[in-house]
Amino acid sequence: MMKRTSATALVCLFFCCSIIAQSYKPDHDTTYYKSYKGTIMVRAYLSRKYVVFKLVPPAGLPDMSYHLNTPPSLGLGLTYRSFSLSFSQSLNFLKSDNKKGTTNLTDFQLRIYKRKWVIDAIASFNKGYYLTPKGLGSADGQSYYLRPDIGMKMVGLGMYRILNDKKFTYGSSLSQNAWQKKSAGSFLIGGEAFYIASDADSSFVPNAADTLYLKRNIDRFHLFEIGPSVGYAYMLVIRRNFFVMGSLNATLNLSYSREIGESTGTKLGAWPDYIFRIGTGYNNNKWNLGISWLGSRITSRGETSAYKYIYNTGNYRLVYARRFAVNREMRKILN
Repeated sequence: MMKRTSATALVCLFFCCSIIAQSYKPDHDTTYYKSYKGTIMVRAYLSRKYVVFKLVPPAGLPDMSYHLNTPPSLGLGLTYRSFSLSFSQSLNFLKSDNKKGTTNLTDFQLRIYKRKWVIDAIASFNKGYYLTPKGLGSADGQSYYLRPDIGMKMVGLGMYRILNDKKFTYGSSLSQNAWQKKSAGSFLIGGEAFYIASDADSSFVPNAADTLYLKRNIDRFHLFEIGPSVGYAYMLVIRRNFFVMGSLNATLNLSYSREIGESTGTKLGAWPDYIFRIGTGYNNNKWNLGISWLGSRITSRGETSAYKYIYNTGNYRLVYARRFAVNREMRKILN
């Protein structure tokens, strides 16, 4: 009877130990990357955002690109698990050229890099552009053609699943909540949806560029796009601490566009677009120093004018991040 009781106790102990061991099993391959989701990350960064509203006319006419005149900004941020808080201040004294006019920009960006998912949510409202090439549309043919009346509203959401989340993480290069120790990559699948509204007090295209467009007086363009996305991301790790990361997602978007002017025209179509992420820097247990560039393109065509409308958006960022432990276990990991 004692032997049977002892055997039963040993079996129970074995299963209990197995359950405990499984409960502490990491959710990823720790030989490839280390996660710091239990730490507080404090970061300082220098960034610059850009928006380019490009008009591509039918053959024989020059392409035109409207740019925002935005200075770099200096910011501070804090992240704990999935919660992030940041504040930035524009460095107006670093504006590239006052002759490019004044831009008013309100911009919200939420970039979440979780183990399995990447989530991009944006809401951007801006007004005040200058036209390139320089001289096109201006009275003297030498200065920039300024359009303080052109404004744009953009809201969008993108979600992408990281298929190889066991070995690859964006956190090492873009959110500083992980350390990728070995080179790895992953395919990405997901989708995105965007709504954009551009408007002005008069025709987008100056008379000197296209008199026919001016006669149509197209001063508003609205666009809604939605579609699936596939891509690939890879991080090259050099001597455990140095990294170079590249990521590209291609999207085939169903597009509904509407040109509004003297007459109104709507168009349905499908357009290939993309979003890319590039990052490089140095990472270790306690801190991260990196440079990143995130950019995207959204394309459509107008029915009335046959113009192609392209929106290029993105930002450059230089980041220094420092990790701070919040419990004894994380202090052991950092040390």
